[in-house]
Amino acid sequence: MKDDKIKRISDEEVEQLYAFTRKHFVEYYDLQTELVDHLANAIEEKWQQQPDLSFDDALKQEFKKFGVFGFMDVVEKRQLALTKKYRKLLWTYFREYFKLPKILLTIALTVLVAKSIQHIHAVIAPVLLFSILIFSLFRFFVLNHRYRRKVKQTGYRWMLEEIIFRCGSIPVFIFIPYQVIECVYDKEYSAVGQWILAAGVVLFAIYQYIILYVIINRAEVHLKQTYPEYKVLKQ
Repeated sequence: MKDDKIKRISDEEVEQLYAFTRKHFVEYYDLQTELVDHLANAIEEKWQQQPDLSFDDALKQEFKKFGVFGFMDVVEKRQLALTKKYRKLLWTYFREYFKLPKILLTIALTVLVAKSIQHIHAVIAPVLLFSILIFSLFRFFVLNHRYRRKVKQTGYRWMLEEIIFRCGSIPVFIFIPYQVIECVYDKEYSAVGQWILAAGVVLFAIYQYIILYVIINRAEVHLKQTYPEYKVLKQ
């Protein structure tokens, strides 16, 4: 009978906690949910010791424990963890191109590019790189538009989903082609150098393909594994 007298967080108060996290710059639903669960449990524990403590006062006391930066440290740690998860996924898919049967495709493409450089002109390399760059940038902006539209329709933002769809690879887009082109025009490449250049072009193409197609196409699977509630709320 004693447990029946313990105050519990109401549905209305849960909504207030969600609003509180949004007010303090937590934009992602997955992180909001974790913080709401944490705050709700902490408040109920306080009520066991201080039943007359108001909801607002209990919330203020608990929020003070997060320090002067509030939830910012929590958001940053989660972002670092999920970025690490994303990179692990990227590396997992990238390694598949060094195993049968995909390694045969990788070798064939490298041979094709190398022969083009040898028998046509070294300018083939920057042309290919710029073609990949332009196509990748187009795909990148299409994905960002699709993501923004989805967020507007659903009202939910998930941190891992944002990392996947925003890719974070624009610096790579720009830096790699620039460096390769600089090398092509500054040096007379040996036969070995031409093969290395060809391999670089192919690996760059594979890298962009994995970021912009493979992971995107499998994003929902990874999101459901990370967030069990994603399947229910994704619509």
